Amino acid sequence: MKDEILDKIRSSGITGVKKADLKKVFGKTCDGILEELQANEQIFIEKKGVAYFVWTSENYVQHVTQNDPKFKLMLNMFAGVNQSIAKVKAHADVLQEELERASLRETGSKHDDFEGVFNSSLNESSTSIGWVPFDKIREKVCENQNLSKEKFYQMATNLIENHHDRYEVSSGGQEGIVMRGLVHGYVRNI
Repeated sequence: MKDEILDKIRSSGITGVKKADLKKVFGKTCDGILEELQANEQIFIEKKGVAYFVWTSENYVQHVTQNDPKFKLMLNMFAGVNQSIAKVKAHADVLQEELERASLRETGSKHDDFEGVFNSSLNESSTSIGWVPFDKIREKVCENQNLSKEKFYQMATNLIENHHDRYEVSSGGQEGIVMRGLVHGYVRNI
């Protein structure tokens, strides 16, 4: 019976159906079913004049949109707010992408600066045979680039692995980069 009542209400469209007409067709027991449907927000009941009309929730929204200028105005304003929010979100996404690109450029720039400072420190500290302890270079680069010891050795390892044709490392020393399981504490230009 509940489905039959809901079908009858749905078929009435945006004009709705009188509650009294439903009682004539389905009897007085439809009051309880209508209350249950209303509690579940499947229907909407409104008093118009002396009669109560019943709509499905979707049909009621269409009914009010067509017949109530205030509701129509508020609905249009709400749609405008939604569009504004969508525009702000799209703008925020663009800004986020730009920030990420700028961060990548800054990281790349810092890496380029690291290579330059590393090379100048290596050239300044170079002996007659060219070997320089990593700790000597680290002190200068970390001071100049404001890097931690770990970050320096991570970046130095990447630099030497990426440019093995420009640098040569030698094992030994107190500290250095670890390659093939050995601490390499000395470096020179090739």
